[in-house]
Amino acid sequence: MTAPRDPAAPSTAEPAPDAAPAPADAPHTSTPPASATILRTPAELRDRRYVTAALMLIMVLSSMEMTITSTAMPTIISDLKGFEHYSWVASIYLLACTVTMPLYGRLADVLGRKRVLLAAIVLFCLSSTLAGSAHTMIELIVYRGLQGLAAGGIMPVVLTILADIFTLEERAKIQALFSAVWGAAGLAGPAIGATLVHTLGWRSIFFINLPVGLLGLAMLLWKYRERERPHAASLDLPGAALLAGGCMALLLFASGLGTPGWAQDNAVALGIISLVLLAYFTFHEGRTANPILPPSLLFQRAIGPAMAGNFLLGAAHLCVDTYVPLYVQGGRGGGPGEAAGVVTPIVLTWAISGVLGASLVVRWGFRKTAMLGAGFLILGFGGMLLCAVYDAPHIGFVVVLAVAGMGMGPASLAYLLGAQEAVPWQQRGSVTGGVTFCRTMGGAMGVGFLGALFNLLMRPELARLRAEGIPADSALNPALHHTLSPDTLSELQHAIASSLLWVFVAMVVMVVLQGVVSTWMPNERKKAAAQPA
Repeated sequence: MTAPRDPAAPSTAEPAPDAAPAPADAPHTSTPPASATILRTPAELRDRRYVTAALMLIMVLSSMEMTITSTAMPTIISDLKGFEHYSWVASIYLLACTVTMPLYGRLADVLGRKRVLLAAIVLFCLSSTLAGSAHTMIELIVYRGLQGLAAGGIMPVVLTILADIFTLEERAKIQALFSAVWGAAGLAGPAIGATLVHTLGWRSIFFINLPVGLLGLAMLLWKYRERERPHAASLDLPGAALLAGGCMALLLFASGLGTPGWAQDNAVALGIISLVLLAYFTFHEGRTANPILPPSLLFQRAIGPAMAGNFLLGAAHLCVDTYVPLYVQGGRGGGPGEAAGVVTPIVLTWAISGVLGASLVVRWGFRKTAMLGAGFLILGFGGMLLCAVYDAPHIGFVVVLAVAGMGMGPASLAYLLGAQEAVPWQQRGSVTGGVTFCRTMGGAMGVGFLGALFNLLMRPELARLRAEGIPADSALNPALHHTLSPDTLSELQHAIASSLLWVFVAMVVMVVLQGVVSTWMPNERKKAAAQPA
């Protein structure tokens, strides 16, 4: 009889020594992997439910914070002034969150999940308090940066803990639920932010984090007991600094490419700095004893393709959220409600497909599930391109983007679960941090580079409008259409739609590449063997 054990501890059950290995392309079987099924007492299962609820609270907090400030920014600007710093309130959060994800993943392996996540929650609550007390835009930007530093540790460590306390079969379902909650919280952020601003004032959008964060913190302190001993290894701080600096320069480079008037000298300097830092980071990681992410892991079929696929998935997802609303408003003359209505189905079908994909990962394996997701994405994005070419009705975009959302759930699950199952406990945090980092980095890079493509194609039309003294942004607001002549409005909308057509072509190329990368993944579920960090 198996002795009861703590639900937060990872399984150590192993298959029989004489068990024959599964064929390379075999689907999942009942042979226990690194995260094997174990017996639990009712008390242990109850504790695990508390831990899961706490993790979901913290995940919602992090997701919502990325979007909750969007509708509050006009009010914040009117109070704190500093309109020229408008974009940095959101940008600094995303930058700090993105570049710290791999570091937090490594910290979770070295120091243990619990203490790293608790530290991130405490920092998040503290920085939220400071942001809600800010008196200038500069102060707010600094405190938002601190929030981003804390948020970078929430998503990868939460996903790592889920991998520790659930078997693959259980985790496929629970992570599908977490993905749905993450997307729903991000989507609800602007509406919640607007409600709080109108009722309690803009500072409440930061103070609301405190009760939620402290509740999650208390539940983890009470119920989460980490039994696996973190392995003794020093932290590669020089490597972390090189990676953070290189990624920061690269993100600023990509963001700058999408900004009109961006100085060429700045772009060249940032591009060179990012290449030098990232090249030296790669060299350094190959020589250090305890790298942030061991280079050998990147060449594993379950990990390298998962990271590349998640990078392309993140780019495709954020580009849809960014450029399809621009097409609806600027190219077709729709309003904000129509623009939001087009992309909202992606979140809904992503949640549905995540639940369905959970069982497919277990039955079909990682590669087949990822390829199924990529197939839906290619179909949906190809349909989006055809809708733009043939000027399809509004409902056409809704349908094809809903189809694209059906591919995001299976693909994202297969990438994450496949990478996590390929490594032991001592490397799971690093791999989870790397996979989530790639998705966020892909989104930021994709939006930046496709923004540069759009601006390049729009440059002649924008130059003509500026010469005539016509504000181009009038095409984006139906309330200002009357300020333009019918011919000018038609020409401007045609220019926006034609430029975005090539952006959509680039997005189709992204998901086709994602499909190719998915074919490189293994389909079997292997037991992870301990490796040196």
